[in-house]
Amino acid sequence: MAVAGTRIKVPVAEIMVEAYRGVFGQMNLLLETAWLPLLLLLAAAILPGYLHFYRGLGLPAWRGDQFGLNIENAIEALTGLLCLTAFAVRWYQVTLFSDARSPPTGIFPGAWLRVLLYTVLLYLVAGVLVAALLVSEQDGVPDYVGLIAAILMMAAWLAPVRCMLLFPAAAAGKPLSLAAAWRGLGGNTWRLFVTVMLVSVPVVFITAMIVSAFFAGFHIDGSGDQLPPVGFFLLRAVLSSCGNVLVVALCAAVIAGFYRRLEGYQA
Repeated sequence: MAVAGTRIKVPVAEIMVEAYRGVFGQMNLLLETAWLPLLLLLAAAILPGYLHFYRGLGLPAWRGDQFGLNIENAIEALTGLLCLTAFAVRWYQVTLFSDARSPPTGIFPGAWLRVLLYTVLLYLVAGVLVAALLVSEQDGVPDYVGLIAAILMMAAWLAPVRCMLLFPAAAAGKPLSLAAAWRGLGGNTWRLFVTVMLVSVPVVFITAMIVSAFFAGFHIDGSGDQLPPVGFFLLRAVLSSCGNVLVVALCAAVIAGFYRRLEGYQA
């Protein structure tokens, strides 16, 4: 870990340009890398819901779930976790290695397992934070408790951001310790957070706008009382899956750019 990482100020605009150019300027490489994860994401997003809602052949639903979760959601979430982490590892390698199509052999399985573990841990942290916030909003809990919980939640969200160098380091086959990743991003935590938001929010916003346009085109009010046409169901799954892949690619490119500069990484 380079000590100089605490003194470097990573240029946000430069990283954004690199990320957009690296993703949208290499669409052939993006499709070559993402085709299998994308197909699996589409299958998980379409088949369970289609069989359940349109054919009546779905898996049994969970009963008494106040959040509206079901087995179809679980299948889609698990598939997304596995596929998107695998794709993220490959796109980190595309960004970091000079020969994007041929990363060093043998490092992918270990890198994927590490990235998968880090991602699950981040989800667990997020789950605990959300649960704490929900508890603080229960009746009878003083208002100041909810305020303190919200402040702590914001602070705790930045802690995983501070450790983001773990991901590209694992993908490059040079894993860092938690302490080393924490020190490495010193002075750049907010820069990384802002850069990730700036590159990903436009994709999320455009995807949401397109879906809203389809809602209007298919005359769907979004109340959930009517079953949408099969065409809308398929289009929404395609847009959601493609949007997720683009967001992951952009975020991976940003984090890899920070890692390369702060660690002085060279393939």
